[in-house]
Amino acid sequence: MGKYQADKVHTRVDYVRYIYKNTDLFPNNFENFQFPVAVYSRDGEIAEANKYFRDIAGIASGDIRHEKVNIFDCLNKKSAGLIEAARNAFGGGESVYEGMRPLCAEPGTPAYKLIAKLPNAIFFPMACDCEKVTLAAILLDSKETDND
Repeated sequence: MGKYQADKVHTRVDYVRYIYKNTDLFPNNFENFQFPVAVYSRDGEIAEANKYFRDIAGIASGDIRHEKVNIFDCLNKKSAGLIEAARNAFGGGESVYEGMRPLCAEPGTPAYKLIAKLPNAIFFPMACDCEKVTLAAILLDSKETDND
């Protein structure tokens, strides 16, 4: 996991899972989470994304409700392994990709500048049903060292 310590990744991932699962108790925690995060199904359909993710990916919340957004269309296809990592999250493990632009954006746009500040992506299983991963997630991160 490069500069990431496994326990810190697990802590961050566990918190995202918790706030996603408990939106009835903490309705704004997922929506306003400090890092961009999106939850998607096996076919890539985005089931939920927080405001930060929607803003940098140029996604309207209505598009998510109408099942018009696919994570595989949002990922930067020039960064090797991202699409494979998005698919592999359904295998049950976490993957960290560091130092790349995980999402697509036009150079010179505000989204492009924001994505540059978030060069890392963590892919992980989000929800399970009968020991089968039903939803996975991507968390964009700015973490640079273990000492952050």
